[in-house]
Amino acid sequence: MRVRINKNTFKTVEEMLKQAQFFKFINLVGVTDKQLDDGIVQQREQFVKRIEKAVALLAPKEIRLITERYLSQDGNYVKDYEVYEAMQISEYTYYQYKSRAMQKLADILGISSEVPDSHWCPLCNRGATSERG
Repeated sequence: MRVRINKNTFKTVEEMLKQAQFFKFINLVGVTDKQLDDGIVQQREQFVKRIEKAVALLAPKEIRLITERYLSQDGNYVKDYEVYEAMQISEYTYYQYKSRAMQKLADILGISSEVPDSHWCPLCNRGATSERG
């Protein structure tokens, strides 16, 4: 089964994962909680917990992929080819897992953009690109 994910949805989920990784490890670079408002610190912790809970609902291979690629401490420097070589899977399989994981995360986090085509035709049950004579 081929999973197709909207490009904007993919980017949104990817940015959320990168932001969660940043918030998770921000205290390691010397920013103490006393320098920030307590509300901001709590919001960051809740955000990271929400992302981690969503990732925990994925399949084991998808969890490994997401944590190694995005949620590890050096996630900004890990590239896709390093992850699929470490997982000992092919590039094609890796991108299938990644696409499926991103779609599941989008659904879990409620950011999936499943919007019907604005030019939907009820007669032919196809979009505007249908070749109807």
